[in-house]
Amino acid sequence: STVTPVAAGENRYRVTEHRRLLENQAVDIVAPDLPKVGGMRETRRIADVANQYYVPVAMHNVASPVATMAGAHVAAAIPNALALEFHSYELGWWGDLVEEDVLEDGAVEIPERPGLGVTLDLDVVGEHLVEGETLFDPS
Repeated sequence: STVTPVAAGENRYRVTEHRRLLENQAVDIVAPDLPKVGGMRETRRIADVANQYYVPVAMHNVASPVATMAGAHVAAAIPNALALEFHSYELGWWGDLVEEDVLEDGAVEIPERPGLGVTLDLDVVGEHLVEGETLFDPS
């Protein structure tokens, strides 16, 4: 037993695995990784189950600006959002992947218009592809 809150879930997939953590009272904070669990809808489902146990959600996020914005949208839509992890400054070109600034003064602004609120810069994405890989054809 510990008084330090335990967060887990970044390497769990789907709501069923997170539910087991909650049913066994193994976590104080659920930390799903949005791209790993299957996207925004599955992250929302995990948050809904966590909320039934009065457990907050702090999303694990070491992904792109697109996934960061997706996580911010989910966080804005759930009552038990605690935090959204953020690692952009570990890659000098992270912010160049999209045309907009994602983080401003430590916060992410959720846009009013449809979509995630970011536009991929396909030229920058192409510059950082794994050797031998090709960029999809957006047409």
